Amino acid sequence: MDKVLSTAHIFIKKKNQKVRDKARELDNFLQSRGINTLIVEGETHIEEKPEVVFVLGGDGTFLSASWLYSPLEIPLLGIDMGGLGFLAEVSVENMFQAAEEVIKGKFEVEERMMAQCRIVYGDGSSNTDFALNDVVIYRGPFAQMIRLSTYIDGEFLASFPADGLIVATPTGSSAYSLSAGGPILHPILELLVVTPICAHTLYARSIVVAPSSTIEIVLESEKEGTMVTLDGQRGYSIQKGEHVTVNKSPFSVRLIHVEPKRPFYSLLRSKLSWGMDIRKPVEEC
Repeated sequence: MDKVLSTAHIFIKKKNQKVRDKARELDNFLQSRGINTLIVEGETHIEEKPEVVFVLGGDGTFLSASWLYSPLEIPLLGIDMGGLGFLAEVSVENMFQAAEEVIKGKFEVEERMMAQCRIVYGDGSSNTDFALNDVVIYRGPFAQMIRLSTYIDGEFLASFPADGLIVATPTGSSAYSLSAGGPILHPILELLVVTPICAHTLYARSIVVAPSSTIEIVLESEKEGTMVTLDGQRGYSIQKGEHVTVNKSPFSVRLIHVEPKRPFYSLLRSKLSWGMDIRKPVEEC
């Protein structure tokens, strides 16, 4: 057998029996072909660096895996066991076939841009984190708008009275940003999209920003509970006057594609019902 893979991790996050059973099945399959494996449950410290990671779950699981493994430049293969499966490359029914292709080295790696976020607090301390989909500043649990002053490369853009603001990558442009009225970008592009959430003004629209730019958002409102969230999974509280800066991350997520590769636009049609005509045919009216 033409084997080029020797070590692999199987990443899972959902604590349900179905996912764990599938992870064990894949683990047995890989070990039977001489691959050293480790099942990793959730975000944890990685002591040994694998060559590839098989990610079992939905898009949320893949986002967690990207946060854990992308700084190590390890490619990920998503296996869909979730509801949408936009980031997963293969269905769970084709898991073993895809794993065989990866073992033999018959795959491509696509790099996707990530966003880096730095929060500067009032006392001068800071936190730095990163996201594959988006960085979101949100008003929190209270049904009151917040005001966010936004700057791009030091130049004032606008002050938005809104529920919040999304800074999305091209991968994340088809997630929360899309729901807020933002454009869909092809995921291989390197751009950032700034989209207000329910802005109380007619001029607020999405704006597409160059990957070399730095976006700075300043919270101007005194609203308890305002949060900065990354990929909807990690959150940081912020207060009036504190700054959030977002720019391109120094590293990318590396996605494994096995043949046949899923075309992006057909993925939009199947997952988001893009262009689907729900009207009755004329002859039925």
